Amino acid sequence: MKKLCLLLFAAFIAFPVFAQPQKGYVYLKNGTILKGKYQYTEDLSKLKIESAGNLWIFQADEIDKVTSNKAELNKEFDEAGLNSPFFLRTEIGVLAGNSGNSQSAPFSFSSALNYTVIPKLSVGLGIGLEFLKETYLPTFVNIEYKLRNSYSTPYVFLKTGYELPIEDSHEIYYGVQPYYYDSFMPWPNPNHYNQQLDPRGGFLINQGIGYQRMFSSGFGMSFAFGYQFHRLSYKGENEYRLDIDYNRLTIKLGVIFN
Repeated sequence: MKKLCLLLFAAFIAFPVFAQPQKGYVYLKNGTILKGKYQYTEDLSKLKIESAGNLWIFQADEIDKVTSNKAELNKEFDEAGLNSPFFLRTEIGVLAGNSGNSQSAPFSFSSALNYTVIPKLSVGLGIGLEFLKETYLPTFVNIEYKLRNSYSTPYVFLKTGYELPIEDSHEIYYGVQPYYYDSFMPWPNPNHYNQQLDPRGGFLINQGIGYQRMFSSGFGMSFAFGYQFHRLSYKGENEYRLDIDYNRLTIKLGVIFN
């Protein structure tokens, strides 16, 4: 009788726990991780989870495990479960500068195909689009190092390459000085003139730190910020040349595909 009472008491305590939604992480056998409020059905054959405004219902045999411990996100990847050592990181963001700049925060897009050399280190090649005074196509080498080999980790990156112009300049540059004039010449300054310069592109380097979260072994998201320097060159008539240096804060949101 006592055992029956204890059993009924345990059932009375346990069933409300299963019946009430709980917050945590649901790990599916296909590698997907969902965060939200989850609840088992009364017969424990299904699990409902409310995540990011969506309601999902899974059969019990689709669930690998359920946990409320965020530290599970820091577990190491199962390397055998990865489809390929290659992954694609695509980012959009802005190149933030001084409010006094003619373009204080132009739009930037980039995509890099990377190869995992060792679990934490990857190298790759990338291209993008940057909308400065003209539109440029940055081509670059991308190096990334993750601080830990887990689903959730900070990382550092370095990008270096060249900005290729893909359109003509729309700017008229005023007060262009002839190339043959030098400040030590004894006669007065020659007349200056205006002209449209031809963009030649230039060197770029971008370094910074980011944070990435993998929702499965094949999909994740990232947020990163850093410092970018690039020098753009222009060429005009009579061998005239102009160099413009850009110092910008990069702020980017990315998606990762493996």
